[in-house]
Amino acid sequence: MVKWIAAAILLLPFIELGVFALVASALGLAWALALALGTSLAGALVLKATGRGQLVRLRVAAADPDLAVFQAMAGSMLAVLGGVLLLVPGFVTDAIGLVLVLASLRPWIGQAGPRGSHRPGDEVVDLTPEEWERVPDPQIERHRPDDRPPGESRHTPDSRNGSA
Repeated sequence: MVKWIAAAILLLPFIELGVFALVASALGLAWALALALGTSLAGALVLKATGRGQLVRLRVAAADPDLAVFQAMAGSMLAVLGGVLLLVPGFVTDAIGLVLVLASLRPWIGQAGPRGSHRPGDEVVDLTPEEWERVPDPQIERHRPDDRPPGESRHTPDSRNGSA
């Protein structure tokens, strides 16, 4: 397996040159160069969008022996790898990079693979009663129906007109 990967990496420049020649003969040299530069710019934008923070989290996840952390970062890793492959000049690496970027964006687009409608952030976190506390939300309190009997006002007569 390692020999096949090494051979593919060694042959990649020749494959890229052949594909570039085919694209240049079909579209013209100027369009082929513009397309190659455009995909490199797209790769730079993907890498910029992932940000340095994502790369740091990726490095931490790779160092963590827990496989769950590494699996949780899979989408981010695909986006980073896809961005790098888009940045590298060549149409073969661009095609692979585009597939990786689109695959990593699939959960956010709403076309998730095997789980269907799974979106990041839908995970359940179980906490013990000591690990959380209830914090009142003023917006919810304003929209919550009263527990008062009908006819009884929420406001006192003095609080409506502004006098204390």
